[in-house]
Amino acid sequence: MCRWHYYHRFNYYPWNYWWRRPTWAVAAGWFAWTAPQTVWEQPIYYDYGSGGNVTYQDNRVYINDEPVATADEFAQSAAALATVVPPESDEAAEEAEWLPLGTFALSTDEDDVDPTRVVQLAVDKSGIISGTVYNRETDKSLAVQGRVDKNTQRVAMRFGDNDEIVAETGLYNLTEDNVPLLVHFGSERVENYVLVRLDAPEDEDDTTGGEDSAAEAK
Repeated sequence: MCRWHYYHRFNYYPWNYWWRRPTWAVAAGWFAWTAPQTVWEQPIYYDYGSGGNVTYQDNRVYINDEPVATADEFAQSAAALATVVPPESDEAAEEAEWLPLGTFALSTDEDDVDPTRVVQLAVDKSGIISGTVYNRETDKSLAVQGRVDKNTQRVAMRFGDNDEIVAETGLYNLTEDNVPLLVHFGSERVENYVLVRLDAPEDEDDTTGGEDSAAEAK
């Protein structure tokens, strides 16, 4: 099946291009859409769990102490945002332009001090998120797809073909070095993960999967 993926542009740039960290100004000005100006005047940071601004209480979700949805509704809205319509053709997929968001280690908890999974992400002009998850232990890769919500700056993504697992964060978060993720396992439960930004290795041969991983996940 044809899908959106930054792999189509992988060889247009030096290998370390995809490790770059965009500034908020670059990320916010990247899109070709018409979006509410008031939403994009300032970056929105999404933080989850104890002490964060996105919290769960009595089966409801609060953002900045304001109720926004039930827990089920919030999970369903993340799943809907992460669902991307495939491109109409291979040509459309190949013509998409991608802004790198960087390369991260995916940490599942505080004890996960040596994460085995590496995530590389990019976003196109329409807000579609593309990426690759590479598992260094198994040498396997999965494609990442999702979207940016132009009305909230919220980002939701799916990993591979799993329909149940959806991760969400904010676009501004993805310009930072430590990115909190809220991971939905269907509507049953959520867990807090963290993406930790990685510096580009000095040696092109040590790119944690690089082009081969992107091609495999495509």
